[in-house]
Amino acid sequence: MSTQPSTLGGRNQVFFDSLASSGNRQPWMNDLVSQIQTEVIARVDWIGIQEHPSEDTRLLDYACGAGELSRTLFPYVSEAKGIDVSGAMVKAYNDQARAAGVPEQKMCAVVGDMLAVTEGGGDGNRVTDAEWSGFDFAVMSMALHHVAPPEDAVMKLVERLKEGGVLVIVDWDLSSIVFHDAHPKFGPGDHGGHSYGHGQPHAGQTHNVVPGSEQTITRAGFGKEEMEKMFTDAGCEDVGFEEFKEMTRLGDGEQAVMQRLFIAKGKKKGTK
Repeated sequence: MSTQPSTLGGRNQVFFDSLASSGNRQPWMNDLVSQIQTEVIARVDWIGIQEHPSEDTRLLDYACGAGELSRTLFPYVSEAKGIDVSGAMVKAYNDQARAAGVPEQKMCAVVGDMLAVTEGGGDGNRVTDAEWSGFDFAVMSMALHHVAPPEDAVMKLVERLKEGGVLVIVDWDLSSIVFHDAHPKFGPGDHGGHSYGHGQPHAGQTHNVVPGSEQTITRAGFGKEEMEKMFTDAGCEDVGFEEFKEMTRLGDGEQAVMQRLFIAKGKKKGTK
């Protein structure tokens, strides 16, 4: 009987390695990815992305997975770099970039965890080289609810931006999630006991859309005011928060639930 790693980063690594290696992404997952891609592209002006990038417009995709958002935004940047705790996801990211004919110097990902800390207080496996700083844009899609504390992740990502750079986060809108009296421990700030797919707890049970993910989730979602505060505390201005127009289906058949995603942005302040 296998045991789960003691750290959240380790549990995320095991779960997402398994998800990537299975090669069996369910139809609703493809729909979710497509929805995020469509909503992000529809907001390139809102984000501040130029249609014709300069020769040094750089994108950081944190918790990049297989690189769907990197490939979506690649026409708008000159370089995309990904970081993920899952080696299998990083391999998929790089394999798909090469298959698309994009050279490594233009799009690549590495294994890393910006929140990792060793027992001695060191940097763990954080990516700290200079090439991983000074980005024009950073994105984190469907991953903030897998880290703790989330405000530290926002702070670390803003640190990787150059002055005037923009951080974009996509995640679950807490206001769309139903918490029932049958689960008094569930509420804002709690993960609600749901598994990946983040089904609404109800009727004395939880929706287990992707088994195993319950060990990796720290939050059900985030509200507008909380996200705005995280961005502001991290040194951002021009903070924005928008809900996706359409609800998102999670799971298939009787397990399917509907929730709403949001997209938030903030621009790193200058030092003047």
